[in-house]
Amino acid sequence: MNVDIWSDVACPWCYLGKRHIEEALEKWDGDDVAVTWRSFQLQPDAPRFGEPGAGAPTSEYLAARGYEPAQLAESQARLTAMGAAAGLEYHLDQGKHANTFEAHALIKAAERQGLGDAMVERLFKAQHEEGLRLDDPEVLTALAADVGLEGDAAVPTDEDREAVATEIETARGIGVNGVPFFVIDRRLALSGAQPAEVIVQALEQAAQEPV
Repeated sequence: MNVDIWSDVACPWCYLGKRHIEEALEKWDGDDVAVTWRSFQLQPDAPRFGEPGAGAPTSEYLAARGYEPAQLAESQARLTAMGAAAGLEYHLDQGKHANTFEAHALIKAAERQGLGDAMVERLFKAQHEEGLRLDDPEVLTALAADVGLEGDAAVPTDEDREAVATEIETARGIGVNGVPFFVIDRRLALSGAQPAEVIVQALEQAAQEPV
C-alpha cells in the first residue's frame, strides 16, 4: 500500500501530521505501507534567500496578513500543546518566514540516497523547534550533513527541482489547497493532521476496496 503525503516543511500542522502517520503505522497490522513525501508550498511567492523580507520572523508575516497578536499567540499556544502531546517541542514564536522551494529540492536529493524521510524530519525540526532559516544555503548544507548527506549528494540537481515543481502542479490538479494532504493508493484522500485512529481507519478502508 502506498501513501503519498503532500506537505510543506514550513507548516507546523504537517509536522504534527508526520507524527500521526507514524503512530498510525505502528498500530497498523495490515500490508506494508510505503510513505512518499510530496512537495507543496503554502507561500510559493515568499521571498527567496537574499531578497527583501526573506528570513523575517513568521509572526511579522502573519501580522501583515491580518493576524492580531493575541489571536496569533492563542493559535500558537493551542498548536504547541497539540504538538507536545505528540512528542514535539514547538517554538513557533522563533519561526522564520522563508521560501521552501530549495528545502523541498533537498528532500528530493535525499530521497535518491534513501534518506528522504530523515531529511523531512530534520527540516521540520529545524523550522518548528529550532527557528532556523530553511532558505539559507549554509543552513540547508548543515542539515543535509546531519542526516548523512555530504558533497555532491547534498546538492539538489535540476531534476530534483523539476520534480518539486511537478509535484506542486500535481497538487493543484487534484485540488489540494491545504496540507498535510494524504492520498492512499491513489484512491482515498485525507486532508489535515488527522488523528492516528482516523488514518488507521482510512488504511483499513483502502485495503478493503477493490483495486
